[in-house]
Amino acid sequence: MDTARVIVVEDEPLTCATYAKILAAEGHSVRTASDAFACRAALKAAPADIIVLDLGLPGIDGLTFATELRNGGDVGVIVVTSRADVVTRIAALDEGADDYLVKPVHLGELAARVRSLQRRRTQARGRRCRVGCWTIDLDRRTIAEGDQRAVSVTRGEFDLLAKLIDAGGKIVSREALCEAMSRGDSDSDVRSADALVSRLRRKLAAEPDLIVTAPGFGYRLGPPIEPI
Repeated sequence: MDTARVIVVEDEPLTCATYAKILAAEGHSVRTASDAFACRAALKAAPADIIVLDLGLPGIDGLTFATELRNGGDVGVIVVTSRADVVTRIAALDEGADDYLVKPVHLGELAARVRSLQRRRTQARGRRCRVGCWTIDLDRRTIAEGDQRAVSVTRGEFDLLAKLIDAGGKIVSREALCEAMSRGDSDSDVRSADALVSRLRRKLAAEPDLIVTAPGFGYRLGPPIEPI
């Protein structure tokens, strides 16, 4: 589950739109900002996992803003800049950047760097996420709503939900869900996936449309998956 909430901070409109498009195509939730002030406003409105940051911004310089981001909370920073000199690269990494790319950047590499950073961040935090109103701990195998007591689910029900989470919101076939639940038992019937989905929907009914049916194929999660 390597999707992330991303803000692209870039003052060149076409470049900004290009980065946003490729990252959105990867399944990330992407917002854009033309400078540090707009990024601040975006972060105030909703948190982000990763900032893709240009250094040559109007107003507050990107290096200064990278320091602010480092001191302000848990957010990853990938610098994408035309400044190729080693001094600036070292300064950016010292000021809180997690990665550094020099323009013109290959869009596939940018997408890979975002995936890699989000994967490292998720592993460092442990595998906890929020899906709608539910907080799910994939290591402890618990599902809870806020501070309330954990919901009791079977092993198969949790394995099915974990498979949907790992898919990052993409559709998972009934066969793949059945394999995840049975842990390799080839005799398991795909109809058992439908039965467990029905049970999970009843148990987790506090979140409407938690599990969405893809007719003729399988299921996906409805709400966004937010790493914690």
